[in-house]
Amino acid sequence: MDSAQMSVKATASVFDAMVQEQLAGRLETLRRVSSENGSTSEFGRFLDEVDAALEKFEKGTYGICEDCHESMGAERMLADPLARVCLDELSDKKKRLLEDDLQFAAEIQRGLLPQRDLAHDIWKVDYVYEPAGIVSGDYCDIIVHDGELYFILGDVSGKGMAASLLMSNLHAIFHSLIPSNLGLGELMARANRLLVGSSLANQFATLVCGKANSDGEVEVVNAGHLPPLLIKNGVKGELDHAGLPLGMFCDTQFESRKVNLKSGDSLLLFTDGVTETVNADGAEFGNHRLCELMTNFASGSPSDLISLCLGHVANFRGNAERHDDLSMLALAYV
Repeated sequence: MDSAQMSVKATASVFDAMVQEQLAGRLETLRRVSSENGSTSEFGRFLDEVDAALEKFEKGTYGICEDCHESMGAERMLADPLARVCLDELSDKKKRLLEDDLQFAAEIQRGLLPQRDLAHDIWKVDYVYEPAGIVSGDYCDIIVHDGELYFILGDVSGKGMAASLLMSNLHAIFHSLIPSNLGLGELMARANRLLVGSSLANQFATLVCGKANSDGEVEVVNAGHLPPLLIKNGVKGELDHAGLPLGMFCDTQFESRKVNLKSGDSLLLFTDGVTETVNADGAEFGNHRLCELMTNFASGSPSDLISLCLGHVANFRGNAERHDDLSMLALAYV
């Protein structure tokens, strides 16, 4: 067995252990609530289902579809740890119910998005948020608090419903922490601890969190994300200082970087759905093409900058299918 196979096996073992622990915890909670409030048919059904899932771990059959006998995949089991059949084997009725749930989740997710084309003090900020499917694993946020403008763009691990739930978790974490007026590094450290404590071992997020004040100062923390692009005094470059992603290790510390912007300066944040866009020939758009675009942008509104990038990405992709969520956030000193 080579090192790559050993790594995959170790990751699978950690995932199984985490899910098994969570199921055991749910079983204990069900039994306690049942004893305190009296057993019902619903309690009994869930007790049986959790017992059956734990028994499958002992037999080595957890996550295997009972109909086609193929693996249902980690994402399916994260979304529903009690799943017994893969999506292809669901009845038409259950498929419709699942589609309804996904549509409802998409509506909730859209409701979490910030105001478009927002102006605050000397700043203007805008974003684009395009899920590849019904729901997205990208996190985009703009929060005005105590005279300062916070902006966040990130990408959570996984895809589909599991990723969208983690995105919603991050939204709740940052909206609860920012009113505490913490320094940006401590804000990220606390957000990291909360994410570690409320997610599985294989769930994490890369993101950039920034804070802009009325003096033109922008403070940025990069948690393992793609470097933001800075246009300052007509010069284009990257804010390439980055630390570890959120949700990996409980005691991770985060360092911030400060830059002073003036009228006409801009900052662009983006997810890998931009740079990893693939055309019909299988070539990626890449960071270099995005950087080259900045030479065609002297100054303008955040909306102008995003439109410029979106147009070039769409032209590059052509008729090729898009496989990843795409998000961009632009901040400009006006």
